[in-house]
Amino acid sequence: MVTAKTIWKVAALGGVFLTAACQEPPAQPSARAPASEPVTVEPALPAAPVIIPAAALPVVDTARAQAFTRPGNPLVSLDFPRDGDLTVKGEVAGYDAPVYAVPVAAGQMLEVAFQTTSANLYINVSDVADGPGEAAHRGETDGPNAKMKVDRDTTFVITPYQPRAMARRGERADFSLVVSRK
Repeated sequence: MVTAKTIWKVAALGGVFLTAACQEPPAQPSARAPASEPVTVEPALPAAPVIIPAAALPVVDTARAQAFTRPGNPLVSLDFPRDGDLTVKGEVAGYDAPVYAVPVAAGQMLEVAFQTTSANLYINVSDVADGPGEAAHRGETDGPNAKMKVDRDTTFVITPYQPRAMARRGERADFSLVVSRK
């Protein structure tokens, strides 16, 4: 004798509740079920979303980034979300200015928007792997905004500066940077 055990399952699908009856299969194979028995179907549940974690940012290459600073000027690592932006305010006084290090992952876009009231204040944006003196963006000729696509994990440095004539006189100027990774 074959006994059927009925199991009721409730599944929430998009705010709609479905109820389905499931029966255990008979102990022995049988021919077609008689038409009087209900046929039950297991509801198809949507697959759970697959969450692929974003790749981690590379570690700031402090040793190489330090090569872009003048003695006594600070190297500041910018810490903000992988895909996001950060606003930084600072001052250039003569030759003294902070240098900002930003880690960027392969495939990301780095954008830097530079604002100042001084007509003689600029930024250079350099990839530390290229070495000092090799700017990927030279503010004096390329303008105040930098935008670059990165093909490998690296660290960029952002160096605010003023021309030597102003720096020798010890002139001061304030600035703000909006740094974005996308």
